[in-house]
Amino acid sequence: MSARDAERLMAEARTFEKNLLNFFWRQGVSLAESEDLVQETYIRLWNYRDQYEPTAKLSTFLFLMARQVRLDALRRQTRRERREESWGREQPLTADPATSCAREDVRWAVARLSEPLRDVVELGVFQDLPYAEVAAILGIPVGTVKSRMSNALKKLKEIFEERG
Repeated sequence: MSARDAERLMAEARTFEKNLLNFFWRQGVSLAESEDLVQETYIRLWNYRDQYEPTAKLSTFLFLMARQVRLDALRRQTRRERREESWGREQPLTADPATSCAREDVRWAVARLSEPLRDVVELGVFQDLPYAEVAAILGIPVGTVKSRMSNALKKLKEIFEERG
């Protein structure tokens, strides 16, 4: 796709902004998160612009991507909730002193991991990226990301048990 065609595609896609906002909002997403998901959809469109066939309707292609962006967001949310549950937290960390200590403990423990394990924890947990993205960033197979994450979580558990 030429640069000019890509510009036209993105300009046309911007005309769907309100429709995309409504699409996400009707699925129970807050307005602020809907705006973020719209931006993620545009980023995904840009990344996959060469796969768009001008003979197809742009709206179909765009909403297919929007649906996938929403599914990915739900998966990230589910993973985050599972992690928080497995770590014994009912709510995300807040600014109160007790949780600030917990946050420092986590930083301290993560800093003790080897670099490969620390990288997958940083990207997969703290940046909340899907394993496929972590794999692409680190240039390793998804299976390696999964095994490193498992090893990192086991090691973190050991570190916390040793510390008391």
